[in-house]
Amino acid sequence: MELVSENLVLPFCLILSCFFIFITVRIQWNSTGSAMLPPGPPRLPIIGNIHQVGKLPHRSFSDLSRTYGPIMRLKFGRLNTVIITSSEAAREVLRTHDHILSGRMSPNAVRSINHHKVSVAWIHPSSARWRLLRKLSVTHLFSPQRIEATKALRMKKVQELVNYGSGKSNGFHDSIIGVMEAAGSPDLANFFPFLGALDLQAEKSLRKNPKEASTSDFLDALLDEAEPDNNDIEHLLLDMFVAGTDTSSSTLEWAMAELLANPITMAKAQAEIERMIGQDGLVQEPNISEFPYLQAVLKETLRLHPPVPLLLPRKAETDVEIFGYLVPKNAQVLVNVWAIGRDPDVWENPAQFEPERFLGKETDVKGKDYELTPFGAGRRICPGLPLAVNMVSLMLVSLLYSFDWKLPNTIDMDETFGISLHKANSLNAVPVKTNRH
Repeated sequence: MELVSENLVLPFCLILSCFFIFITVRIQWNSTGSAMLPPGPPRLPIIGNIHQVGKLPHRSFSDLSRTYGPIMRLKFGRLNTVIITSSEAAREVLRTHDHILSGRMSPNAVRSINHHKVSVAWIHPSSARWRLLRKLSVTHLFSPQRIEATKALRMKKVQELVNYGSGKSNGFHDSIIGVMEAAGSPDLANFFPFLGALDLQAEKSLRKNPKEASTSDFLDALLDEAEPDNNDIEHLLLDMFVAGTDTSSSTLEWAMAELLANPITMAKAQAEIERMIGQDGLVQEPNISEFPYLQAVLKETLRLHPPVPLLLPRKAETDVEIFGYLVPKNAQVLVNVWAIGRDPDVWENPAQFEPERFLGKETDVKGKDYELTPFGAGRRICPGLPLAVNMVSLMLVSLLYSFDWKLPNTIDMDETFGISLHKANSLNAVPVKTNRH
């Protein structure tokens, strides 16, 4: 009897092994049997690939993609994540399958104040609330008419910046950076949902010290609408302050840093500005198309330093196939625009700051050229794109026209990661008054 039992052990083990192999392979195929899950690095038990994220996820993901390809799968605890690192795959996510991948995977820092339920950045675009808030934003704040109507206010504020003679830090700006870092930092509750109630990262209210908000007629327009309530308005204004303040200031700082590190490029930009404005001229909000070199400087800055290097995380509403790989339902999808902007298969000398690469070319940041989509694309494209380009252009022109700049010490390009990408060490440049005015 014992001999019979021993003889059955080996076949049983073989059958069991075959069963598990079959189940594993079956899971990696969708219902049509046509797509497998994307490749990815080996995972550790329980934590998956969390240990491979690092302090700068956009760089970690870029490094891993060199081994596992432009469509890569990682596991963060229980969360399936698909990383996109090529312009072709980004087109599939942001345009071809935009209707399936327009959902949001909101981080716990955003959920902690229920911002994900009412924020235009986080709620689903199929909802009536999203359509309403998006319409209000586009109509009353970002339309060409509203941008033109508020031009004088922006010029006044930029002139105040010039009058200071250098960048001015304040508590409001610091708190905005804190919000972006909290929302973008890896949170264990995202990877292990049962930990959410413990609040391990001690999330704070993002509006601990709320202030009255006024921005031209935008608040009046919101109050005049019958549908949004005060809660909607508070969260929409939070979106506008956070997105508009943080990304514009970081882009301006990166542009100045790159220009200071490249004096020849700085001289070319200043020469163009002086040629257009003239001696003793008055700086007006520029039509960026009239400043081709400055436009190229901004594009090159956004290529190397996209404000949101992984965009905001998307969520697959159903299983979807991208270039033969299955992106499973409920997976988080991250588009690494930082890596795409440095892809050597697309860009020559990708690590170098060379605005000339854009001169005479139609490549733009408006969501149609997927090798350069710092503002996203599709239904989730940043609605504030036109205002952001105008504002950063005005600030950059004003600073380059009003001053020459000196560095008291060496400049570094180290980064710190939140949802947005900042310089790890603030740029310390000394303005020197010019004789241009």
